[in-house]
Amino acid sequence: MVRRAEAKDLPKVEAIARATWPAAYAGIIPDEIQRGLLDRWYSPESLHRALAVEGSSFFVAESAGDIVGFAQYVRRSAESVELTRIYVLPDRQREGIGTRLLNAGLAKFAEERLHQLTVAVERDNANGRRFYEKAGFGAPREFTHDVQGYVLALVEYRRPIL
Repeated sequence: MVRRAEAKDLPKVEAIARATWPAAYAGIIPDEIQRGLLDRWYSPESLHRALAVEGSSFFVAESAGDIVGFAQYVRRSAESVELTRIYVLPDRQREGIGTRLLNAGLAKFAEERLHQLTVAVERDNANGRRFYEKAGFGAPREFTHDVQGYVLALVEYRRPIL
């Protein structure tokens, strides 16, 4: 089941991020950079701010009463929204949970008549790129982004919101 995230869910969101990042970014983002970014982006304070951001929609996926994944979407304009984060526990991947989290966002923003969904993924994250391409994202555009002195090599994908 996918539902809106609540403040009580945020410790589990942090735990999922900390469990998922080492698998997702092994050999892509150095461990010490991962730890720093996780500490910054997934601290309780940062997650509470993310939950309260105007134009943000934060979802969690539950299975047997436990949270196994999450996704956050942030409106970027009157016509577009960005998927800023989506993670599913490594041992629960390939069960359709990520697709359900993606579809929850697409349904919400279709109701709001937004036209385009974008996502940025690390260039060398082959699993992530396959997920987005299979989900109908295209028009990849490579770019770099400096985060705390570390340069991420990213690919931005786009897809229509139907």
